[in-house]
Amino acid sequence: MNDELAIKLYEQVRNDNEVRVFEHWHYSSLAECPRTQYFKRLGIEPLTTVGAGKMLRWKAGHIIEEVVRPYLERIYPGLTSNIRMTDEDDDATGEFDNYSEDQATLIEIKSVNGYAFRYRKVSEHRTHLRGEKPYPSHMLQNHGYVRQLRKRGKPVEFIHFVYISLDGLIATYKVPVSQTYLADVEQRLKTLNTAWKAQQPPECICNDQNHLYYKSTMQYCDYKNGDDCCSLSLINN
Repeated sequence: MNDELAIKLYEQVRNDNEVRVFEHWHYSSLAECPRTQYFKRLGIEPLTTVGAGKMLRWKAGHIIEEVVRPYLERIYPGLTSNIRMTDEDDDATGEFDNYSEDQATLIEIKSVNGYAFRYRKVSEHRTHLRGEKPYPSHMLQNHGYVRQLRKRGKPVEFIHFVYISLDGLIATYKVPVSQTYLADVEQRLKTLNTAWKAQQPPECICNDQNHLYYKSTMQYCDYKNGDDCCSLSLINN
């Protein structure tokens, strides 16, 4: 039996996909290869197509965040949520999930696949991700928000990550702000802005398997064609 309705649903989801226009660098993309970000800002069309299944997961993730927020507001009174910040000096923009000024804490909600969680031992009182810590790309993204908030005179000392699966598993990690990640944010923005000013694409590092952000981000580059990634020929085409 042909599942005609499923096919039509997937088609409708794909048709709803909007092309993002990058007028600034995005903190949510900072863990990507610098040349990938450069290509996105040039408006170069990706070589890979986002599937309807992934788009549905993204939309579900936004709904999960909305469902959780009222409970977070009970824990963090005066919570500020979904504020976009744009810094002209950094030429960067981003929208944090939640911020408690009283607790000097960012609270980031991330929806993940159930396979992201490891088996919980009988002796354990909590659930963990397989890596037992926040993803490096999420750390970098949120340190971009830390940089923006601090430049506005807002205190941030901690980032609280809340990972939630669709079947209700929750793993949380509260980490202090890291000077290492803040320095990485600053250096990456400097690299991007130098390249953009000179109109010279930065180095492609997508295939560096030893890189901190390779496993979670760079190996899935939108401009990869086999072993070739972020080819300069895409600019001419």
